[in-house]
Amino acid sequence: MNNQNKIESTISEIKEELKTSPESSALLNDLGVGYYLLGQYENAIRQLNKAVQVNPGVAVYHYNLANAYAENNQPERAINFYHLAIEADAEHIPSINNLADCYELTGEHTKAHELFQYLVRIDPDNPLSHFNLGNFFLRQNQHIEAVKCYEETIKRDSEFADAYFNIGWVLHQAKAYSEALEYSEKGLNRDPEHEELMKLKKELKKIIN
Repeated sequence: MNNQNKIESTISEIKEELKTSPESSALLNDLGVGYYLLGQYENAIRQLNKAVQVNPGVAVYHYNLANAYAENNQPERAINFYHLAIEADAEHIPSINNLADCYELTGEHTKAHELFQYLVRIDPDNPLSHFNLGNFFLRQNQHIEAVKCYEETIKRDSEFADAYFNIGWVLHQAKAYSEALEYSEKGLNRDPEHEELMKLKKELKKIIN
């Protein structure tokens, strides 16, 4: 049984359970997540809305609904439910991170920046918080600030291959080819199968040689 079949089978089981427990917010949430995983975002939204109506105090229900709206190209609706998730749990990091992404997507870069910075403050030991802030800076063409964040990522997780790649990419753009090659090799030492790092290294070797 492939993954899609497993999800469809689980959905069928949940529907049967809902016949006897139609007001179960947990089952409604699980059903919505199942549809989400199948890419059926309208169905996911329908079920997840039911879950938050039955039990509005659970952050993850709002978070899952927000994700469905985001994937359904409704970022403004997503923003609303990420806020509700954060109201239910002020330190729900996935909601804060995705809210920042939505703000950036809708052009509210100042709000996005503040949230990415906030995530670093409340979760300073998490390498992903620094990496996501670095990616924000990179998308804003603030390359020096981005590299600082990627270095902080590596300090917290020396195996974080994507951080090595991003530093290498920035150095490549700055024509610092030898330094870029050094970072690509460091990254490949951590993840020898990293395709982007392999391509970057190959390209840099051509330039240097």
